[in-house]
Amino acid sequence: MLEVTVLAERDDLASAGANAEAVAGERHVAAEPLAVAGKRYAAFISYSRSARGAFAPAVQRGLQQLARPWHRRRALEVFRDTTGLAVTAELWPSIRSNLDRSAWFVLLASPESARSRWVGKEIGRWIEVKGPQTIMIVVTDGGCVWDEAAGDFDRAASTAVHPALHGAFGVEPRYLDMRWAHEDVHLTLRNASFRGAIAELAAPMHGLAKDELEGEDVRAQRRRVQVITGSVLAMAVLLVLSVVAGLIAVQQRDLAEVRRQDALSRQLAARSENLDDTDPVLSRLLAVAGWRIMQTPDAHAGLLNALANPSVGGFPGHSGKLNGATFSPDGRSLATTGEDGTVRLWDPVTRRQLGQPLIGHDGPAEDVAFSPDGRSLATTGEDGTVRLWDPVTHRQLGQPLTGHSGAVYGVAFSPDGRTLASAGVDGSVRLWDPATRRGLGRPLGNPGPVYDVAFGSDGRTLATGGNDKVVWLWDAVTRRRLGRPLSGHTETVLRVAFSPDGKTLASAGDDGTVRLWDPVTHRQLGKALTGHTDNVIWEVRFSPDGRSLASVGGDGTVRLWDPATHRQLGKALTGHTDQAKAMAFSPDGGTLASAGNDGMIRLWNPAVHRQLGRPLTGHTGPIRALTFSPDGRTLATAGDDKTVRLWDPVTREETAAPLTGHTDAVLGVAFSPDGRVLAGAGGDRTVLLWDTATGRRIGAPLTGHSGPVYDVAFGSGGRVLASVGADGAVRLWDVRTRRPLGRPLTGHTDTIWTVTFSPDGRTLATGGLDTTIRFWDAATGRRIGAPLTGHSGPVYDVAFGSGGRVLASVGADGAVRLWDVRTRRPLGQPLTGHTGTVLRVAFSRDGRLLASTGIDGTIRFWDPEAYRQIGRPMTGSGGSSLGVAFSPDGRTLATAGEDGAARLWGIATAVDPVALLCATAGRTLTDAEWNLHLKDEPRRPICP
Repeated sequence: MLEVTVLAERDDLASAGANAEAVAGERHVAAEPLAVAGKRYAAFISYSRSARGAFAPAVQRGLQQLARPWHRRRALEVFRDTTGLAVTAELWPSIRSNLDRSAWFVLLASPESARSRWVGKEIGRWIEVKGPQTIMIVVTDGGCVWDEAAGDFDRAASTAVHPALHGAFGVEPRYLDMRWAHEDVHLTLRNASFRGAIAELAAPMHGLAKDELEGEDVRAQRRRVQVITGSVLAMAVLLVLSVVAGLIAVQQRDLAEVRRQDALSRQLAARSENLDDTDPVLSRLLAVAGWRIMQTPDAHAGLLNALANPSVGGFPGHSGKLNGATFSPDGRSLATTGEDGTVRLWDPVTRRQLGQPLIGHDGPAEDVAFSPDGRSLATTGEDGTVRLWDPVTHRQLGQPLTGHSGAVYGVAFSPDGRTLASAGVDGSVRLWDPATRRGLGRPLGNPGPVYDVAFGSDGRTLATGGNDKVVWLWDAVTRRRLGRPLSGHTETVLRVAFSPDGKTLASAGDDGTVRLWDPVTHRQLGKALTGHTDNVIWEVRFSPDGRSLASVGGDGTVRLWDPATHRQLGKALTGHTDQAKAMAFSPDGGTLASAGNDGMIRLWNPAVHRQLGRPLTGHTGPIRALTFSPDGRTLATAGDDKTVRLWDPVTREETAAPLTGHTDAVLGVAFSPDGRVLAGAGGDRTVLLWDTATGRRIGAPLTGHSGPVYDVAFGSGGRVLASVGADGAVRLWDVRTRRPLGRPLTGHTDTIWTVTFSPDGRTLATGGLDTTIRFWDAATGRRIGAPLTGHSGPVYDVAFGSGGRVLASVGADGAVRLWDVRTRRPLGQPLTGHTGTVLRVAFSRDGRLLASTGIDGTIRFWDPEAYRQIGRPMTGSGGSSLGVAFSPDGRTLATAGEDGAARLWGIATAVDPVALLCATAGRTLTDAEWNLHLKDEPRRPICP
């Protein structure tokens, strides 16, 4: 039996006696004499006593009691000595011996332990002997932040991480966040969250999955009750009756409490989803609360659903309609203008107003712009003035800039901040020196009212839009028009905006369209962007990276567009109850703010399930399949043009010449586990292998199929390749010799569309035209059990998830089905939502997210444990979506389009979804909200 040694570094170090001097500030307490010959330990637990004195004993008790067999005092023997031993050179060999005989290293991470040299010494010894893969990190206090770019913990933000761990991990390690457990009421197995955390720690020590250990715990409790009952019966009937009654009462009480918390957790998740559109902040907080109460599948789905909601929240702004909005260059404040004549500054994180309103305009305040250095703010109004403000002191800088003879609607700073331009209904565009607040030369004249003005990236080109239905370009130095007007709009042009690189100009107006222009050639780029259901578009802005464009209109919606393809990105963002008139991106592009006639300021996450950059184009026909390399650095696509193409997902450029050799469409593609070999399945009845490093074909084609080959998959560490096709046979190949392995596997009665290996390579799953799914023993080629039936039409794709315990399948019946691989029974009800045939399905690497695509052109996400759709479906995949694949890190999804383009999408996942939801909510539950939704629960922290 494995035992646990607990080593606690203590800050209240006393004298060690005559043998050693005390080490100031640190001390170890051992559960028993540390060097017990021959003992093996389940884990070595190291922590700083000065941080949280009650925490380690609670973890110790939890490990002792969880899943305890009836015939043992403890599930895991935890040694604990009440005597103190100083950490000395003589004691270190004993500590080191315990380290070397332990299976896991559990670090209770806190700022105190991060400063401990003995914790560092223990970490160093462990990594030296056993490596970092068996280190469990439990964060009890402080910060623990992974820097994806550096591939290491963020050294500044990770105050709980000991320096010895920096550089130890190649990828972000999983860690257990228990910073919430501050009170004694938290530190007991009766607390569902604490029990779940102990189960997660103990599971690998017992060699079980977490859910299996929790099931074993329940069974162990039952066995204990049975044994106690039997013993008591042997003593006396009356005593048995009383004892049993007591035990049953306790068990029923505990069971009732678990059931109550389970029901409450699910209820909060459901309420969170219902509030998605109306109150996204409360939706986020209830999702977190549900997870804090009990970590159920529904609660997890609630977290994912909240993350997938692009609406981050809204708050009332002015006392009337809002007209303008912009972020400061550092993103720390948001400025808005309104019909009430005020200018207001807001903290976009807390949603609180910063200071008093800026008052000065005599009438509605219209446009607003920060100077590039953020030190001044310019506003315009219907009073015909331009005003400059200090955003720190909220005071007006000097006198108003006057000269316009009517309302002033547009204002813009030049990129260097030395020039300010304003546009008014008097038909003039005026240039000002913001330092001296004086006009610069004569105004730029226009035939009619001018509603907006924008500088190009060169600081010299100026664009204006107005009542004459055209866009004019000007030289801000010579004040002359540059060439002919940009004509195409059929009504007033209300807004103009340059892309960050100045190479594209966007305009929008009363004709309900957004148009893109080449400012050099003055030609319109492609067709107008249409979609708003009202004729007026009030604002258009490019994202900071220029890869997306946003517009707001009279229909109250915010819409995102791909300026490269002129397609709308996803569905319109809804929430405003009246016209949306203003909008701005934060400098990092992570937040979009909109404001409108409903008096509300709404914040959005534009990256939620949004397309990343332009599509990957190069194929001359539909893309039939795609897959990421195991390291995620390459995306392979295969299509009707008989080629396989390799792409860099970051640059979205092809990394080599197309892989050729097939004489018909390439219908399936797969990387070997080491990424060195790529296999392609072709309509020409062959399978081809390529060397991914050189792009050269490996040997002759693999032949044997009597019809098109639709799919391929590698198994057994890349030594075996499986292929399936129209002949209804599964063929196995030796990748090294390129020869068949045994006879074809038969059983399907028609075309086989899909094949995949389980993660351990022992099982092969196939799906076909005969509506069945079949399992095969990859070693013997024998069928495993009866076929899985349930689909009412052909099965087009299957995928393993959850370590091979779950299989997902999709087909012509439009449903996504989940199966228990061991019992071969359906899991839950079919997942429905697609409006036609579902063609492809894929699990994220951790198995906690499922994606499906089909002929309806949508991409849908599902929680495979809660059997629920997550968020809204994504659209814009170029017609029917013929392929889908997650990147290995789970943050990017690739889809294959019927239009011959592959697309990459950002996925709304997070290493710590609770922390992210709390951060975007910007607050915790109020007393009123707590009393409404959790009135029977003792008040506890939901978000910091």
